Amino acid sequence: MADLDTTVAVYKDGADADLDWTLLEDGVLEEKLDIADAALVENQAGEAVILERHSPHGWGKGAVAGAVVGVLFPPSLIGMTIVGAGGGELVARFTRSLGRGKVKDLGEAIDKGSTAIVVICPTDSTPRVIEKLKNAQSTTTAPSGTVDDVKQAMAATD
Repeated sequence: MADLDTTVAVYKDGADADLDWTLLEDGVLEEKLDIADAALVENQAGEAVILERHSPHGWGKGAVAGAVVGVLFPPSLIGMTIVGAGGGELVARFTRSLGRGKVKDLGEAIDKGSTAIVVICPTDSTPRVIEKLKNAQSTTTAPSGTVDDVKQAMAATD
């Protein structure tokens, strides 16, 4: 049962985020970097919009990153397509795992930029993930449960 971390990288410039998104994708494809899920999120006129999901290469199927975005942004700022149908169990799981303090810290980090990359990965992959996010203005990581807990919550949404 591997522990998971959630890392949020914040960018003032979308071009820097795009560069790091490419580095992350390349790391997964070429180096077999282990991640559960990831999303490139942009603040568009006060609304969180997921521009890219890493679902083809991670086991989270886009739902895990969507659930984390659902935790970090107030419901009024996200579309239900981000969280997805049946994503409530995942949102609840991450809310409990991250805890109020870390949700607040990660949310405040996102508020400081126009674009963010959210990555959920096993704890032992976190340092390599952070290396790929080298153009970020800031990076914040928080423990966020176990692989088994998240997969169980995902199964409950099927």
